[in-house]
Formats: sequence, C-alpha cells, structure tokens
Amino acid sequence: MKKEVTLLSMFRYVFQTVLQKKRLLFLNIAALIIITALQFVMPQFTQYIIDKIIPDKSMTKLFYSVALMILAAVLLGVFNYFSTYYMSIMSQNSILTLRENLFRHILSLDSAYFESSKTGDLMVRLTSDINNLQSLISANMLSIIGNFFTFVGVLVFIIIVNWQMALAVSITFPLMFFIYRIFRTRIRTAFRNARVSQADMSNQMQNTLTQIQLIKSFTNEKAESKKFDQFADQNRQYMIEASRNQAIFSPSIDFVNYLGTAIILLLGSYFVIKGQLLVGQMVAYISYVAMLQSPIRSFTQLLNQIQQSLISYGRIIDVIGVQPKIIDSPDAENFPQIKQGIKLDDISFSYSTDNVNFNDGSNALNNVTFNIPYGKTTALVGHSGAGKTTITKLLTRFYEVTSGNIFFDNIPIKDIKIKSLRDNIAIVSQDVDIIDGTIRENIMYGESDISDKNIHEAAQMANIDDYIVKLPDGLDTQVGERGIKLSGGQKQRISIARALLKDAQVIILDEATAALDNESEKAIQHALNNLLTNRTSLVIAHRLSTIHNADNIIVMDQGRVVESGTHENLLKQNSYYKKLYDAQFE
Repeated sequence: MKKEVTLLSMFRYVFQTVLQKKRLLFLNIAALIIITALQFVMPQFTQYIIDKIIPDKSMTKLFYSVALMILAAVLLGVFNYFSTYYMSIMSQNSILTLRENLFRHILSLDSAYFESSKTGDLMVRLTSDINNLQSLISANMLSIIGNFFTFVGVLVFIIIVNWQMALAVSITFPLMFFIYRIFRTRIRTAFRNARVSQADMSNQMQNTLTQIQLIKSFTNEKAESKKFDQFADQNRQYMIEASRNQAIFSPSIDFVNYLGTAIILLLGSYFVIKGQLLVGQMVAYISYVAMLQSPIRSFTQLLNQIQQSLISYGRIIDVIGVQPKIIDSPDAENFPQIKQGIKLDDISFSYSTDNVNFNDGSNALNNVTFNIPYGKTTALVGHSGAGKTTITKLLTRFYEVTSGNIFFDNIPIKDIKIKSLRDNIAIVSQDVDIIDGTIRENIMYGESDISDKNIHEAAQMANIDDYIVKLPDGLDTQVGERGIKLSGGQKQRISIARALLKDAQVIILDEATAALDNESEKAIQHALNNLLTNRTSLVIAHRLSTIHNADNIIVMDQGRVVESGTHENLLKQNSYYKKLYDAQFE
C-alpha cells in the first residue's frame, strides 16, 4: 500500500533521525530561545534611548544603554554562530543516516525490482532527493519553532501597547495566507515535473556513458546528444516555470509586508500627533511588527524548499514502500554440508505471476524435475530461451519458484538462510561483473582478510597469475570501469579466481566460455576444470563440445526437460540432443 505524502509524514520521517541525537537538538532549541529573547530585547533599547535618555540629555545613561545594546548584539552573534554550526552537524548527521538507510533498503530489494528500475533514477533519489530533505533540518527551518513563539509573544505585546494598530496590521496576515495557498500547488507541481525530468536526464547520461564504445563505433554521438538535449530542455522549462511562480510569489509577500509597515507608519504617526504614543514607542512598534512578519516571511520564503522536499520525499518513500518478497523464513537454517546433492522437484516458474497458466507454454519453466548429484558435474543444454539461466536464478533464490520445490540435501530452499545459500554458491557467467578498482579488489570481492598469497594461489589455478606478476603494479593494477582495461579472457579468469577464493560448495557455470574465441576457451577450460574439481556443479553450455565429460546432461526445450543422459548415450538415442550437436558441427 502506497504511503500518503503529507507534510506531517515528511517531517516525521526526517526528524526521526534528529531525535536520535536529542542532546544536540535540545542545545539548538536552547540557542534559538536565547536568540529570540535577545531579538525581542533589541527594540527596547531603541525605545528607551529615544523616549527616556534623549529627553533627559543623560550621556552616562546613553553610553550605558549603547554598551548594553552592543553586548546584546555580540551575544546574539555568538548564539547565532553556535546555532548555525551545531544545526549543520545535526543536519549532516541526519542526512547521512537517511542516505545510508535508503541505500541499505535498495540493496535489500529483490532482483526483479532492479530489472524494472532505472539506475539513473535511483541515483537521483539517493543523492539529489536526499539532499533536498536537508533544508528541513536547517537553522531557518528549526527557527520556525522559535518564530511561532515569537509571533504569539509579539502579537500579545503589540496588542497591549496599541490594540488599534495591532488589529490594523493583522489584516495583512490572511492576505499572506491567501497568496500562499494560490502558489503552493503551482510551485509544487512545477518542482515535481522538474524532479521527474531530472531523473530522465540522469538516466540518459548514465546510459550514454556506459555505452560510449557502442556510440562511437556507430558514430551515433549526434543522435545521443539530441536525446540528451531534449531531456535537458524539458528540465529547463520546468525549472523556469517554477522560478516564474516563485518570482511572482516572493514580491507579492514583500508587498504585503510593506503594506503592514505603511499601516503602522500611518496609524503610529497619527497617535504620536495626538499624543497617545511616544516616538520611541512607534519606532519600537515598527520593529516588533517586522518581528511579527518575520515568521510568516520565513515560512513563505521556505515554501519552494518545502515543496521541493515534499516532491523528493514522495520519490523516496516510493522506494521505501517497496519491500523484498524473498526473505528468510522464521526458522531458516544455514546451508548444509552437501552429501547427496540438489533436487529440482516439479518446478514451474513465470516471470509474470499474473494469470499464470502452466499449460499454455508461455512460462519460463514448466514441471522441471532433475537432480544435481553431490560431487558431480551436471550440464544444461538447449536453445536460447529454453530456461537454462532461469534455473540458476532460482537456485540462488533471486526469484521464487511459482510451484514445486528445490531441495539441498532434502532441505527446501526456503528453509535455508538466503545469505548462507548464496555464500555457498559461486557463479561464473558469460557476462563477467568487474568493479572499478584493482585486480586484488576484484579477485577478493566479497571476502575479507585474504592474504596476497591466497590471492596468487587462486590466480594461479585460474591461469592469470603469470599475467598479473608481469604488471608494474601487480595486484594493485587498476582495471578501469567495468574492467575496460582487460580482455574478455582476462575478465573471465579473474571471475574464476574469485570463485576459487570463495570456495563454495556449489559451482554454476552459465555459458562461461560462450563469448571467447577457441584459443581463449582452451586456455580457460583448464582453469574451469580446477574450479569444478570435487565440487557439485551445474554447467550451462552453448558449445556442446565443452560438456563431453559431464556426468549427466539435461536437455531442455521451451522450459521443459526433454531428455537426459551422458554425452555418448544421448548421441546413440538419435534425439533432440543429437540434432543440437550435429547442427553445431555441420
């Protein structure tokens, strides 16, 4: 259920982190109270000097009053400094907590979520959208609390001094509120559209920069630039629209403030002329009216920040509202020490869970049953789309089976802790994931406290250590973004070394050599044999020549198992496998 986006829920979401550091919050509130008190006192010095000291012509009292006024101003500056500084600490701590919580939540989501989400959009939510919430934890925002008490206190004070002027200036308050109501929706809509367009622009940038070689090879720079220009121009238009509304809104509020000052000057002068008010009182009264208008002015000036924050908050809780569906069961246990093997028992699966019909042939898997015996190599073969890779996603529980079950030594997969399950399965796939870092960081990814000796041993078994030791920086060599400085074979060997270092019980090879030429494949095949030794393994192969020695071959077609057996037996049967084999060697 989608959470409602309201100001109250937004402030509750943000300030829950502030309340974790209550001492810091109380210090800031205490500083704001003292600042408010000093601001209230300042006009009293002006009134006293004009109405008392000047008529008495007392220089001693004048110097004494001015000295106190300067001292109050110094104290005001000191407390403003501490308020701003500690507010910044509180703000940065809170934003850090919010960003870390959101990042952890995103990482906890199911694989299916990332397949339907755009990376650039998630990046904007983690950066710009979180940053927009920072304005809610600022000295200006927190001072609204102090300004509320100032507003009430000053309003009572000016009514006591002269209720007629207080009533007259109060007429401007509903006018301010009316202007605020008119522009609130307009500004909010404009900033929401700007936020969406910024995410679109970020997605376009991310897609372009990650596909730069494709773009250059097809000389498609002009077309990509045109796409980006369209998103950037759309963002510009929305920002201009928001600025136009803000440009009308701010002067309108300023006009109402000047109108209030004009009313006080008009009525104040009249009462001074009539002798019902002293000049110093009128000057102080103007200052107090400014203090009265300040909370309203501060709130209205923060309007566009609040509206931007509200839009960003809505985008953030859209992500927070998504909860992972694949979670540990209450009595989940650790992955067992496999002695029997893995069993897929009548499993069916559809990537779309709506209107599932396992007899219409549209599902990824339909009633699949086979065993992966302990310590043996089981191969999966079939045309693209037969469901081979889907099985690996189910074995690692990136997706849940729609029906049937998967067992590891007779323990249902849902009864095994997810972390423990994935810790005991190592995957080497055709598309190797390489992080932007060093060779060492890539080989030991996911592991900690691994010595260079162990890394080199894994690299030797993966047949890449000879290459590493020849590099000037050795293991500290930077590989570039997505491993751009490495060849396909080098990436593949690093992934094999990574899997060896993981030392998992179960190995999955998902067409690990499909993208390599024959020479590279032969060089890597030895490394793969080292990886598979004495391990329970599942090998998905496109090139059937690589699975001659598999203990069992499962042949799949359109999400179903159509036959199984050893390489020799399947060839003798003159069946589907033989047709696949003959097609590759014609």
